[in-house]
Amino acid sequence: MSRVVVLGGTGAMGALVAGRLEAAGHEVVRAARSTGVDVSTGAGLDAVVAGADVVVDCLNRTTLSKAVAVGFFEGAARRVVAAAEKAGVGHLVVLSIVNVTDPAVRRSTGYYAGKAAQEDAYRAGSVPLTVVRTTAWFTLAETFLGQIRVGRVALVPRMRLRPVHPDAAAALLVDAVGRGPGTPLLELAGPEELDASSMARAVAGARHQGVRVVGIPVPLRGLRSGLLPGPGATVDDRTFGAWLSP
Repeated sequence: MSRVVVLGGTGAMGALVAGRLEAAGHEVVRAARSTGVDVSTGAGLDAVVAGADVVVDCLNRTTLSKAVAVGFFEGAARRVVAAAEKAGVGHLVVLSIVNVTDPAVRRSTGYYAGKAAQEDAYRAGSVPLTVVRTTAWFTLAETFLGQIRVGRVALVPRMRLRPVHPDAAAALLVDAVGRGPGTPLLELAGPEELDASSMARAVAGARHQGVRVVGIPVPLRGLRSGLLPGPGATVDDRTFGAWLSP
């Protein structure tokens, strides 16, 4: 089995991935600021990557600012690539978003611009790379409720999505590690097409009584339908409704 460093290993997705990797028999190192690794500065990065067979990037920075997102994701990717090249790491795996490098999606929000720049930076390196792109996770509906708020009213964009269970995303990242280098891209989607505002409304009704969701139109094609997967994506059959009402 491999020694795997999970960047963002104490976060929501990173912890899921780390746990699954350990269950599969891998030696796992959870890297985060709380463990002395700061990808924004590079502090602790060389030391934690030394001796690793695989590095899995589950880093995240929630922001709508293009400058902040690109600065974080692109900068971190460049530092990770440099550390991995220096250490002789054999495989990099990065978590990304379906269609994020499509120009229409890339320019639709600062966050997507950052994720697209992250992919570009990883591909510019010499370490074999697997990009794992997923559609929005079911948990994004909770995020939508807090992003644009006016008192008890949450404004949520009317975006078409094929949301997927976060456990399926974690499982695909672990699968990418097991496959080893040689698979440059894996994609994942859920079984049904939903509207983001409808998802948020369902979560508000089930878990946040008194919060009213108002769907708002989005003018950019990248947000309206650009986050739908292509025909080659793996489909996890768990539904949003089952996740919401287990």
